[in-house]
Amino acid sequence: MDMRILIADDEPLIRLDLKELLQDLGYTVVAEAADGGEALRKITELKPDVAILDIKMSGLDGIAVAELVARDIPVILLTAYSSPPLVRAAKTAGVMAYITKPFRAQDIPPAIELALENFIKQSSLSGTVEKLKLELESRKAVDKAKAVLMNKQKMSEAEAFRYIQKLSMEKNIPMKSVADAILITFG
Repeated sequence: MDMRILIADDEPLIRLDLKELLQDLGYTVVAEAADGGEALRKITELKPDVAILDIKMSGLDGIAVAELVARDIPVILLTAYSSPPLVRAAKTAGVMAYITKPFRAQDIPPAIELALENFIKQSSLSGTVEKLKLELESRKAVDKAKAVLMNKQKMSEAEAFRYIQKLSMEKNIPMKSVADAILITFG
C-alpha cells in the first residue's frame, strides 16, 4: 500500500531527515509544513493517509491541529517533549501514536502501523456507537407508537407492532418514520 504522509515540523532539518527516512522506508511524503496553520491547510487540501506533527510549532501547535483533524486521519506526534501533561493532552486530542526526538529509523514504521490500526479500530467503534444510538432511538419511537396504537386504537401490543411493521414494508420506509407519523397523527 502506498502510504501518503504529511509531515509538519518547524525545524527544516528535522523535516528533511524525516522526509528522507520515510521515502527510504517506501512511504510517500505528499506535503511538508513548517507550522500548524500550514499543516491544517495541507491536510484539508491533500487528505493524506497519516499526519506526523511536531507538538511545538508557531501558530497552531501539533495538539491543536490534531484536535481538528484526528477524526479524519491518524495523527502521530513527533516531539522532544514527553511530559505527562503533554501526553494527556495528546490522548485527549485523538493522537494515535507518539514518537520522541531524537527518533530512530526503526521507531517510525511501528508508530505508523499502530496509528493506522488504532485509527481504524476507533473509527469502527465510533460507527458502531452511532448505529446503536440510532437503533435505540428507533426502538423508543416504535415503543411509543405501539403504546399510542394500543391506547387509541385498542390494539394488542403484537397487533400494534405488526401494524407498524406492515406499513413500513408497504411504504418502503423505516419503522421509525412510521412510528413518528403515528405519534404526530394520534399523539
